[in-house]
Amino acid sequence: MKTVMLTAVGSASAGPVTARYQALGMRVVGCDIYPRSWNETSQQVDEFFQALTVQDEEAYVQQMLAAVRRYGVEALIPLTDVEVDVLCSRKAEFLALGCVLCTPEEAVVRLCRDKQQMAQRLEAAQVCRTIPTFSGKDLAENLSFPMMLKPRSGRSSQGQVIAWCQADVDAALKRRDDYIAQPYLTGDIYTVDVARDVQGNVQTLVRRELLRTGNGLGTTVEVIPQHPLDRICADIAREAAILGVVNMEFIHHDDDFYFLEVNPRFSGGAGFSLKAGMDVALLMLRCHQGQHIGQRPVVQPGIYTRKIEIIGG
Repeated sequence: MKTVMLTAVGSASAGPVTARYQALGMRVVGCDIYPRSWNETSQQVDEFFQALTVQDEEAYVQQMLAAVRRYGVEALIPLTDVEVDVLCSRKAEFLALGCVLCTPEEAVVRLCRDKQQMAQRLEAAQVCRTIPTFSGKDLAENLSFPMMLKPRSGRSSQGQVIAWCQADVDAALKRRDDYIAQPYLTGDIYTVDVARDVQGNVQTLVRRELLRTGNGLGTTVEVIPQHPLDRICADIAREAAILGVVNMEFIHHDDDFYFLEVNPRFSGGAGFSLKAGMDVALLMLRCHQGQHIGQRPVVQPGIYTRKIEIIGG
């Protein structure tokens, strides 16, 4: 593998992933909807172009295909949910150009992005604790406050509402009609980076989110190399037929771990796993190249935090 392309290089995972691929001797092509001078990783990549937004899906896909041809890209890794959603159904077109599109299969992505369907699937398989989830008529018949309202295919905590009364529900439903409802649980958030190869081998690394932003980006975390969620996440990955590196989220409530969602891409906290010793960047490529990933190496437990640095001028 000589040339890798990353989308949305202004996103949180882009910097550490780019640095890792370059350390492995790879050429990194990056794109973003904003100009190159607007973020540090855009300046760090070997080649950069300003991307169209995904609102015009066909134009966006054609631009990515053209970039693959222009730069001789052998692996394309989308870093945001909207890009995964648009690209996952077009794997064959990229493969015809000699480029592996590093996303799960389309059906798996759709399952992961549908919070209600995924919860029902995992509940039926009894692989983990899930939060009771309601929509439509069932939502109206199962109101119990407080409750969490989430867009059924939402991302990055956007549009979430804590409803304390019927008026909160009514106001939310006036804004959009795709909400699902769950009992509102309190507790610590745990995220798990999960890699699964074509042979079904799984590597996991758990971190407890100590500090996080309003859109769910961990800023200070505790890396926990041995944890009950390791087995649970491996079971979820097998049940959902996940391929590649994804991120799973849970809430620790009343001494149990309740499943929240699967993000079918690198997590914003991928840099924590890289720093601790789980090479999620290399694992992504190996999984999608059909290689055996083996067992996770020994990683360094402890507290990890982000550093924000001002550059430019």
